[in-house]
Amino acid sequence: MISLLLALLLTQAPDGGQPQTLPELRRLAKQLEPEVAAPWVKRWLANVNALRPVAKAAWFCAKDKTVCAEKNPGDFLERVVDDEFAYARITDPLGYARAFDVLAAAGFDPTGKKVLDFGYGNFGQLLMLSALGVDVHGVEIDALLPLAARGLDAGKGRLTLHHGFFARDPALVKALGGGYALWMSKNTLKRGYVHPAEPEGAKGKIDLGLEDAELLALIHRQLAPGGLFFIYNLAPTQAQPYEPMADGRCPFTKQALQAAGFEVLAFDADDSAKAKQMARALEWQTDWPDVDASLVATWTLARRPLKR
Repeated sequence: MISLLLALLLTQAPDGGQPQTLPELRRLAKQLEPEVAAPWVKRWLANVNALRPVAKAAWFCAKDKTVCAEKNPGDFLERVVDDEFAYARITDPLGYARAFDVLAAAGFDPTGKKVLDFGYGNFGQLLMLSALGVDVHGVEIDALLPLAARGLDAGKGRLTLHHGFFARDPALVKALGGGYALWMSKNTLKRGYVHPAEPEGAKGKIDLGLEDAELLALIHRQLAPGGLFFIYNLAPTQAQPYEPMADGRCPFTKQALQAAGFEVLAFDADDSAKAKQMARALEWQTDWPDVDASLVATWTLARRPLKR
């Protein structure tokens, strides 16, 4: 989901300097804190104060963003790394709060565990998570994100950013390895992106490279016994004509999850009311005036059993 904070975060500083991305995130985090329930999620949210500015730099990247270089080989596009790029370019990192509260309510605490975030967008929320003592792995197609994160402090844990096309890139699958206590996707694994109801020319369609059964079997293997597979999606209400990004339902059937060996704990559970509370605290109505009426949130949670 395109950042609903973008207009705020791009507001120029009073002196006309760089956008005040980090101060704005810290201000909004204070507003959100009363809406957060779980102690570890409150600690995660407080880690917004530990985020540090990234070194501003210009890079040159291929049009598909899969390769970036410090010098332009001739046909690459210039892209600027700054705080807005790192922390607010695609998604609001604070918008992970509801997803994490849902996990906490299910009994999950990431401290000391290995976690994968598929389609993380920006890495602010991942740095905030690693600061809790988590071994965090993020997957995105943009090769500039790992370069932008170089030298940033991961706190008590570790942050590893992978780029490539999961799961059709064998080298990426190998690099990710396994042993994850949590394999999650927020706003990426939507039915509208993976299996759109109107696939002809569907905007944003994701090619995962495997049939559902193979993909779910792979995710099952990447999880440690007892590990959780979690999909949390925010979307506007569906409109006509069909909008793929508004179809936030789980892209896999409950039967497919079970056939892959998962125990399904919740399937397309409705979290809209709590998500709207989070949206108001984060002032998303600034860019989405009817957010209170049109925001829909759903989540699916499955577990790899301890024993087969």
